[in-house]
Amino acid sequence: MTDFLSAIYSSPHWVFIALGGLLLIAEVLGTAGYGLWSGIAAIIVGLIAWLLPLSWSSLWILFAIFTLISAYLWWLWQKRSDQRKSKKEAINQPQKDLIGVRTIVTEAITNGSGRVKIKDGSWFATCDVDLAKGTPVEVIAIDDLVLTVKALSN
Repeated sequence: MTDFLSAIYSSPHWVFIALGGLLLIAEVLGTAGYGLWSGIAAIIVGLIAWLLPLSWSSLWILFAIFTLISAYLWWLWQKRSDQRKSKKEAINQPQKDLIGVRTIVTEAITNGSGRVKIKDGSWFATCDVDLAKGTPVEVIAIDDLVLTVKALSN
């Protein structure tokens, strides 16, 4: 038993690489990302311990620092990814997909209201200016089932 403990004490790089592997296996089993970043940090510390002779305490401090850094970087990436996603991808709001669609006016928009055709449907539309039938428009917003459109310049 003492030979085993002395072997572990003399090779911390294998301890951290094994810890990283176990954390990554735990992540595969479903820890929602928590095991992933700690596992990556443990493997990085194991590689550092393989290259540089550092004390156990400094290795554990590096492990904590790398875990925090990797989790923070993931959070930043996820935050940017969430910001890039449009509000039109909201659940149970498929009409938000109509924002950005280009179509034509089928009933002239007068006094701010008229109709446009999208695919095989006719939609009630509003606009700040009057538009003649056949005018190309783009959907810029939607409120319930009322589209707000703007004229496209030719």
